[in-house]
Amino acid sequence: MAPQEGSLGRTASLASPDGLNLSARPQLKETTYDGTTYVAPSWEEMGSYTRDLAQQIIRSGQSFDRIVALAKGGWTWARTLADYLKMDQLSSVRIKRYGDVNQSGEPVILQPLTDSVHGEVVLLFDEVIDEGPTIRKGQELLRVMGAAEIYTAALCYKPHSVVRPDFFELETTAWVVFPHEAREFIEGEGKKWLAAGLSMDEVEDRFFEIGLHPEDIEQYFTPLRNLDIQTTLGIVTGESKYTSLL
Repeated sequence: MAPQEGSLGRTASLASPDGLNLSARPQLKETTYDGTTYVAPSWEEMGSYTRDLAQQIIRSGQSFDRIVALAKGGWTWARTLADYLKMDQLSSVRIKRYGDVNQSGEPVILQPLTDSVHGEVVLLFDEVIDEGPTIRKGQELLRVMGAAEIYTAALCYKPHSVVRPDFFELETTAWVVFPHEAREFIEGEGKKWLAAGLSMDEVEDRFFEIGLHPEDIEQYFTPLRNLDIQTTLGIVTGESKYTSLL
């Protein structure tokens, strides 16, 4: 399928369930290739979303005994969220659904929640709620463990999810490429696009247009030139053309 280059002007909408007007905040560029739309918030934007999410929670007046982060994605921002909310109790549980960047399956608990939540009011947090089974599995676990109340929060929420979080910042239907998973995305999608017949320059152009940092493109994509897939596909190796942007 040919790449779709024309979606650069659309933006992901920023919203919150409490009806706040967030239209003045920065919006994310959307880029579409092969029928899939991507947004790539920067570290600075994610930090801003975390701060704004905390303010939204504070304005709600709801207090919590503990934050439980869904690992691994929730780890990165849960510590910052706990600081903004002045919360000391921060726990995590690892529930994995994605076999890789593209594959999905039934959620499985890989690392159990070892802290007691019995009788507590818990804020269950993840960086993104996509289809919803992972956070729903987390809710079920907390109920079984005796949590008194369970609230959910996410930095990014997709409206097709079976779970709508109580608090969220960014609402989008796009594939969100987080800065903390740049290597995973670049290596996974890079191999896939190369295998589909795109040239090295075409793949690099995609990463750049999606909004990935040039340094990440240089560090994680350039080594793919030395993989066996290059010999199989007859791809010419060379230096990244984005090196000069670093």
